This record gives sequence, C-alpha cells and structure tokens, in this order.
Amino acid sequence: MIKTGPGRWILLLAAFGGLGLLLLVVFGRTATLPVARLRVVDPAGSPVSGAAILVDGLRTKEGPYGGGHYFWSATNLNGTPKPAAVSDAEGYAMVEYPRFVFERIETGQISFLVQHPDFVPDRPFRVVSSVPPLGASWKEWWEFVESRLRNRSLIARTEPVALQPGGILELSVKPESEGPQDTPLFAQTFASWAANSNAWTRPRPGFAVTRQLPAGKQGVRAVRFDAAGIAWFSELFPLTVVAGATQALAVDLKRGRAVRGSLDASVPRPITNGRVVAHVWPFGEKPDVSPPQWHTWSPIQPDGSFGFESLPPGDLEIVALCQGFISTNGPGTSGMRYPQKHRLETNDLSIIVGMEPTARLEVRVTDAKGNPVPNAQVVTWPNVRYGEWAAVIMASDLYHTADFLLSRMDGRSGWNFQVPDFQGVSDGTGLAVLPNLPATVRELSVNHERFALPATGAPGSGQAREATVTLVAGRTNRLVLVLEPRDQSPITHY
Repeated sequence: MIKTGPGRWILLLAAFGGLGLLLLVVFGRTATLPVARLRVVDPAGSPVSGAAILVDGLRTKEGPYGGGHYFWSATNLNGTPKPAAVSDAEGYAMVEYPRFVFERIETGQISFLVQHPDFVPDRPFRVVSSVPPLGASWKEWWEFVESRLRNRSLIARTEPVALQPGGILELSVKPESEGPQDTPLFAQTFASWAANSNAWTRPRPGFAVTRQLPAGKQGVRAVRFDAAGIAWFSELFPLTVVAGATQALAVDLKRGRAVRGSLDASVPRPITNGRVVAHVWPFGEKPDVSPPQWHTWSPIQPDGSFGFESLPPGDLEIVALCQGFISTNGPGTSGMRYPQKHRLETNDLSIIVGMEPTARLEVRVTDAKGNPVPNAQVVTWPNVRYGEWAAVIMASDLYHTADFLLSRMDGRSGWNFQVPDFQGVSDGTGLAVLPNLPATVRELSVNHERFALPATGAPGSGQAREATVTLVAGRTNRLVLVLEPRDQSPITHY
C-alpha cells in the first residue's frame, strides 16, 4: 500500500481542481451566453426582492485591456443586451452577459443598474469570471488554483449588492408661481442616471415625491412643461439629505431662455443635413459630480438658422455638423473636438457658430490578392468632449432631456453610434465613401463578417485593428485597405 501524506493530498486536490476548472471553462464556452448569479441585499444583509438589474457595461479580464469600460451592444457580436432581470425572494437574480468583450478578449467584470422603489439606485461593477483567460501559462493556472484552495473555495462568489435607503423629498410649486398649473412636475438631481422619472410619484398636480435621494450633499431642480411643450425651470437648490428623513421644498418656476443662432457665412447656402446640439451645465457645478444637465438638439434650416425655445441658465456648449462643414473647436486640453462655449443667463441669447470644412474619404477595400471586398463597413469615431468630462461620437447624441423626463426614451434610445457622415459601406468594386469627416480624424476601422484589418501591436501588450489616415479638409482623400480573413489571427489575451 502506498502512503499518501497531507502535502500530496493537497497537490492531488489542486490537480483535480485545476482540471475541473479547466473543463468548466472549456466546455462552458459552448453556451450561448454565460450567466452570473447576483444577489441584492439591504444594509443589514437581508434579501431585497423585486430589484431590477440591467447589465449594460463590460470590463475585460486583467491585462492590457483591463482599464477600459465597454458598452454591451449587438455590434460586439456577442448577442444583444438582455431585458432587466428581477431579484427573487432571496434577493438573487440570474443575469446573462457576453463571454467576450470583443474578439477573444474575455469578460471579467460587468457593470449594471440596480433599481428598487424603496432604495437609492446603484450602478456597481462585479467580477463575474476570475479564472485565467485562455492562453494563460500553467504557472498562472497553478497560482490561481492554489489561491482558491488556500481560501477553501474553488468558486469565486460575487459580492452582494447592498442597496442603501434614501432621503425623502416632497417637491412642490408655490401657488403664486408663474407657468403651467396643471401639468406634471418633474425633477433633476445629481447623478442623473439615478434620478429618472420612475423614481418620482406625483400625488397631485404641482407635487412630486421621491424616496430615493442619496444621503449627503445633493441638489434638485424642478422642471415643468406647458401645453406647448416649453420647459419651465426652478433654480438649482442645494440639499443635505439624511437617509429616511423627509424634507419639503416649494419652488418658483421661470420659463427657460431661448437661444437662436446661425452658422457663419463661410458655409454656402442652402445648408444640407445640418444639426446642432446644445448641452447646458449649471453654473458653478463640476461636471464630474454629474449635476443636473440639459441636453437637446435641433435641425439646421437651409438658410443656416436654428433655435432652441427653452434652455435653463448655465454654461452652454454648442456643436454643429452639416454637409461639408463642422463647428470649429472650442477651448479644451485633449486631442478630441470641443464645443463652443457661451454663458446663458437671464436673457435670451443670439449666437453665430464658427464652422470649418470637413474632408471626404474614399477607401478601396481588398483582400490579400487584391480582390475587392464588398459590404465592408469602414467607420471612424470622432469624439466631442462636453464639460471637459464626457466624450461621445460627434452628432451621435441626438436626444432630448425632456423626452427622458417624460419617459419617451428608455436610456438606450436617442443615440446613434453609427453616424452616417463618418462611415461608409463598400460596393461591388470595394469602394467605401466616408462623406463628411473632420480633418482631425486619424484612425479608422473595418467591420465585415468574414474579413478584418490586420491587428497591430504585440499580443499581451494590447492589439487593435485600426488603420491610420491623414486628411486634407475640403478635398477628396483616398486610401487602400488590405484585409485578412477574420479568424486568421484573432486578438487574444496572450
């Protein structure tokens, strides 16, 4: 009989545990989407049932891509985002998420919105897979299994989401206030993702109540719309919120200020496909604390004019795009585009938007043998940065805050991440036309079901499938891109 000591048992357990985990990883990859078991509790650790959990963001496993935060969208070829899951009587909910963030870069964390009528909404991250990615060395696998044995658990358990009780605010309009008298009252607070219209009840006209204000320093602005859809605003009132405590606030409303303007004379008339976007930050508030913001857009008329009927006072940011021209850069410190800035105070405002020419780009897409590749989507992503804080693709944010308050959009609508100006699809000859690019664009990528740009960079240190381009404004620029089979050299962690 062979004697087996405690050390050998540990090695055997580690080996079997590592083998089991490896089999779980390998065979688990045949499922359509992996599933995470999340739990929602209150501050005492008791389960919270009926909490809605909506997964919308991803982070990769550790490595060169780990610092990024990616939206989960159908374009990453990992399935479309799923409807909200609801926690059961024990506080548990099963949520699906994509196995890969992109190509073969594996998902390590998910971000999600958790909402319940009795608690402050939360937007946490949670680790959903801590096993080493495919391609990891045996040493890395050994250290992983050893650490799990040392912690007496081969399964990484997700930390519960502890929702916090909120303060109660009873918001009302003073009887003598100007403006509409019988329409619903809305409110904006800090952290606008949490202060959605569903967080408020309206027991009678002119009143709105919430139980979901986060404890600590807070601020609130009341908004009401008249029969013509014109917004009336209160001031932004500072509050100190205590969980479970009730505050009452009565406010006056004033009609928002009108902003009218036109594109400068450098743009030939008539204007085609013109749109202008306005974003307003409250005076004196830092964008990184997510103060109440107002966002809207308007088409530009053929004569170059545009208008906004009612905006709140604040720091106004403006960007514009039309065929052949884009708004000139405002002040900023990064390499992105910036809005032009104005102060919107107590009077209506008239502005002229400075413009500069865009560039046209014709891209010829071929395979390695020089054959044309049709149906290849060539895309760029020129970003505009609002408030030296949030960046989005220029002119993708054609939505109205008013629609959000009035529940006419669900948080995912109103955005178009594929702006037609900045992309083109190759025809039978392999020609794709990107008709209206800022001359500052330096990179582009290609989407195709069978082909891709060759990856640049070294495996393990970060790779990307992007090509570079130098554009001259006001001209037609040309570029040839040679693609390879999509599965020829997928991007992986190692």
